[in-house]
Amino acid sequence: MLTIFQPARRGLHAAMVSLFLIGGMLTSSAHAQATAPHRPGQVYLMRGLFNVFSLGMDELAAKLEKVGVRAEAVSYTSWSSLGDSITAQYRAGNREPIILMGHSYGADTTISLARKLNDNRIPVALIVNFDPTAPDRVPPNVRRIINFYVPTAWGRPVEPGKQFRGSLSNLNESGAYNHFVIDKADALHRQAIAAVLQAVGGGTHRVKRPAKHHEVSAAPAAQ
Repeated sequence: MLTIFQPARRGLHAAMVSLFLIGGMLTSSAHAQATAPHRPGQVYLMRGLFNVFSLGMDELAAKLEKVGVRAEAVSYTSWSSLGDSITAQYRAGNREPIILMGHSYGADTTISLARKLNDNRIPVALIVNFDPTAPDRVPPNVRRIINFYVPTAWGRPVEPGKQFRGSLSNLNESGAYNHFVIDKADALHRQAIAAVLQAVGGGTHRVKRPAKHHEVSAAPAAQ
């Protein structure tokens, strides 16, 4: 009887060993994915009026998290206290790239926040704005700013300050979007994510759609 069942036992043992090894490999793979380090950098996304009309910022934050970049969507009214928090982190030794994004009033306050950080000599790697309404001039601590806007009663282009030496692009999205949906546009989200990955050193992508000459203003990149 032993000679009859011995091959079956050896086959069962081999199958159990194979399943154990496969299970261990899958577990290790899942653990590796769960513990994969984030890319450097922090993205702060500012919602607009009443904190309810710019939920595209929340969608974009979730997309950034999926590609490994820490992102947080907040109300535009918190920009000053956020500036204090960023300043404290920077003075504590955090030198990861700082990236700001916003829609509507939130887009206005990204520049207000950048100006506050400039007063504390803290660099801003990138700003991506969606249809600001009354933006201030871009301060010199900003290396790159991309501004998607619709020139209607609300949207405005952004202008460089006197000492600004970074890269500034105003992209006219008239006819494609309006003020209330531009923050949710998947095509613009993809361009924003590509710019973030470039800013944090995680990619070499650029804004894919080249803007027409009359749609873009630019200053030379800082040396």
